[in-house]
Amino acid sequence: MSKNLVKAGILLFILSTVSKLLGFLRETFLAYYYGTSYESDAYFIALTPSTLAITFSLSLSSVFLPLFVKYMSNKKEAYRFTNNIITMFFIVTGILYLSLFMDNSPIIKLLAPGLPPESEALSIQLLKVLFPLVFIVICIQLFTDMLNSYEKFLIPALSILPNNAIIILYLLVYGKSLGIIGIAVVTLISFIVQFLLLYYFLRKETYSFTFTKKFLDENTKGFMLLAMPVIVSSLFSQLNAVVDRLLASTLSEGSISSLMYAYRLKSMVIGIFISALITISFPKVSKLANNLKRKELIELTKENILLIFLVVGPVSAYLMLFGSEIVEILFQRGAFGEDAKLATGGVFFYYSLGLVFVGVRELVLRNFYALGNTKTPTVILIISLVLNMILSYLFVGWFGLYGLGLSSSVGIIISVWMLTNKLKNYLPNIWDKAFVAACVKVSLSLIIAAMAIKAILMYSPLFAWESNQSIIFKLIILIIYFVLFTVVYLVVLLGLRDKQITRFFTKFLSKKGE
Repeated sequence: MSKNLVKAGILLFILSTVSKLLGFLRETFLAYYYGTSYESDAYFIALTPSTLAITFSLSLSSVFLPLFVKYMSNKKEAYRFTNNIITMFFIVTGILYLSLFMDNSPIIKLLAPGLPPESEALSIQLLKVLFPLVFIVICIQLFTDMLNSYEKFLIPALSILPNNAIIILYLLVYGKSLGIIGIAVVTLISFIVQFLLLYYFLRKETYSFTFTKKFLDENTKGFMLLAMPVIVSSLFSQLNAVVDRLLASTLSEGSISSLMYAYRLKSMVIGIFISALITISFPKVSKLANNLKRKELIELTKENILLIFLVVGPVSAYLMLFGSEIVEILFQRGAFGEDAKLATGGVFFYYSLGLVFVGVRELVLRNFYALGNTKTPTVILIISLVLNMILSYLFVGWFGLYGLGLSSSVGIIISVWMLTNKLKNYLPNIWDKAFVAACVKVSLSLIIAAMAIKAILMYSPLFAWESNQSIIFKLIILIIYFVLFTVVYLVVLLGLRDKQITRFFTKFLSKKGE
């Protein structure tokens, strides 16, 4: 990576960390007032369409961004293309929204068929408030892609801050007094504010949104043709999320909320440690692919995968060691009790198991997209998602709620195995012996470090973890163990003297210091 990309990546990492911390402060307040009650279940169910829309829009951006860049030489054409896409999604989401007021019970039964009548009625009310977020989050992602095309990477990251701040401020002032309906309304308002902020900065690039009558022109049709494989895989991904919530709704009360809290913890880690790397590296990957510089693309891909192992690997291992304690600090207060902590922490443990593979999967997918191949990864993702749904059904019967976290990680590992095997046909020698050895040594270092910390916890605890301790003291304990874990990890890793890892650190630090 170049000096500018390293700096941009560091700034994005910092902003992502701040925004995610604010997001979890918001979740902490929600957990305090509503815990894992039927009200929080209804709220998360009503958020399901917008949550799925976020996943959908992120998938679409891999098609939209290259096309927008292609048309950027003629801003009028680029903006007309964008407005056509927005108009198309407005019509689709508008029709779906109107259908809620005609017969909404089938939708709720599809999202969570095991709900009691009280939860179902509340979910319907909340869904009518929150469904417009589907269109709004799609627009937010398109606006983000446009700003990234102008190399305005920091503005989209900054726009998330007021989104979270509005909800936090509302909870501080009103708490539970206006009920869960009030939370839903403020959630909608916060996303509208983010949408308007992004639009404001795009106006400085002379962009202006107008609805278009003839939105199905050749450019839009080209977008739809390229996006179809990505949309299909995204739909299967969304179906998988719905199946997980469906299975969770058949378990004890609060299971959906525990699943969602664990999922959001996982999303925070992905947003901080993986998304920044993807955002910064994807344009360079695309440029190398377009210029047919396969050798440079192979080296960049290996660098990025090794970076995921080196950075996300320790985070994943540490979260598996201290996931329940982190859940306790973040959420356990008010209506969020010991049972909720154990349920959420257990699911999060198994989610954490697959974090490294999430990063590798996203990197490999971007290589396929940059090489103009969306069909192969789509087929592989569909196969892995179907397997994931089957495993979810089986594992819930065997392990209860924890099985949903385990099936997710197993499904991701399977998809990475299939994707990397296929990528070798396009980029040979990525997984050469030296590179595989480097990844194995990182994994070995993590296992030794985790075993060392586990031994300290079991046989000679430096600090005992007590429920009546202050949050500050608990944070200090977690920080001390994190430092110990990191020291052991680095000592073992450097002691293994791997040439690829040494060369990577030397190259990265030299560019950072340029």
